[in-house]
Amino acid sequence: MPNPNELCTALRNWRIQARLQQDAVAQTLGVTQSQVSRWESGRDTPRPHNIEAIRRLIWGPEADPLIALRYFVEQSHQNLLLVDATQAIIARSKPLKLSPGQVDRFSWVLDPIRNPAFAPAYARFCELLARPSGVVSLKITIPFVENGRDFCAVVTNTIHTIAGTRVCLVEPSFREATGLEGKEIRLEEVRLTPDEGERHSLTLWRQTTASS
Repeated sequence: MPNPNELCTALRNWRIQARLQQDAVAQTLGVTQSQVSRWESGRDTPRPHNIEAIRRLIWGPEADPLIALRYFVEQSHQNLLLVDATQAIIARSKPLKLSPGQVDRFSWVLDPIRNPAFAPAYARFCELLARPSGVVSLKITIPFVENGRDFCAVVTNTIHTIAGTRVCLVEPSFREATGLEGKEIRLEEVRLTPDEGERHSLTLWRQTTASS
């Protein structure tokens, strides 16, 4: 087992590779964001029970990075899904295990058949999932109308390869729309280069409003 300093370096490297924020990792570990920051910077050393939690988070019980990511998702209090290359759900966070929830209520918005306005963004997502290049983050903003009220779905998909398996970390959220959110679909694509030093983004717009 690595010493605490090596473990904190491994935590930082794993978090960056998984495209996770410090506060998301902190929630899973049951600590504050500032505590994670102190660990990663070497200003503080994890206690024994924290060491075991960190080890399980980044390596899993079998030192498998994919198992570790599944564990992260399953323990998270954020809205998170982990899907494989066939779009099968392989892990749900705690809020999304509850039913019915927002994802159940607004599932039609993310269905390209029931919501044709979503089809172009969905096609791009499928293309990236099938042939990823490095780490790709795809943020889709989808306006829709339900019961005469303007809503907005924001879905962030982070696609990459872990342990030889293509996976996507999906973070869906739904809220009442404001401004352009209620009028246009927005697609933002961000690529992270291997050295993590340069990002390329692409934004596409499509004028539409979907209704249930």
